Amino acid sequence: MSRTDSRSTILDKARALFSEHGYQKVSIRDIATAAGVSPSLVMKHYRSKAELFNELGPNEIPLAELDLPRSELGRSLVQKILTRREHDVRDPLLVAVSHVRESPDPDRTREEMRERFLTRLGDLIGDTTSDRRHASAIACQLIGLAEGVRLLGLFPTDEVSRDAVLDLYGPLVQQPIDACALARAAPEEPRPAD
Repeated sequence: MSRTDSRSTILDKARALFSEHGYQKVSIRDIATAAGVSPSLVMKHYRSKAELFNELGPNEIPLAELDLPRSELGRSLVQKILTRREHDVRDPLLVAVSHVRESPDPDRTREEMRERFLTRLGDLIGDTTSDRRHASAIACQLIGLAEGVRLLGLFPTDEVSRDAVLDLYGPLVQQPIDACALARAAPEEPRPAD
């Protein structure tokens, strides 16, 4: 197995184990066994379990394939969350939240996840504000929806139609997308000095 192959295998197996059991319950030995390598090889690639965990991150932030008219982005982002629930597919938004909660260094992980997510969302909607306020608003809405439908069982599929949820929630997510477009079109006014 080449160096690249072994790193890839270790990452894949570690991602699966951490997702299933959480950071605390997985050992380097568990990862090595699952990857079919020695624990020393895992340590050679990654100096610690914490470094390996932080290397993983939720790489599946679900935005890259959205090539839609701007007016349809909000509805499409909501639709992706509902589709993942319907097909019982792990939601990368919830993986990101769990990753921060489980991290041995939550502050560092939070900053990395925040930056990664806001960069990708900001690029998608064209948010060039220094604080990425529009992308932040969308991120909060999407994470809240993902947690609500998965963890709290809100909008149960047997009681509420998918279209009803899309019609209700899609425009809410679309609002900061539209606000971002308006902000980019209008020149930014200088802020008054304190």
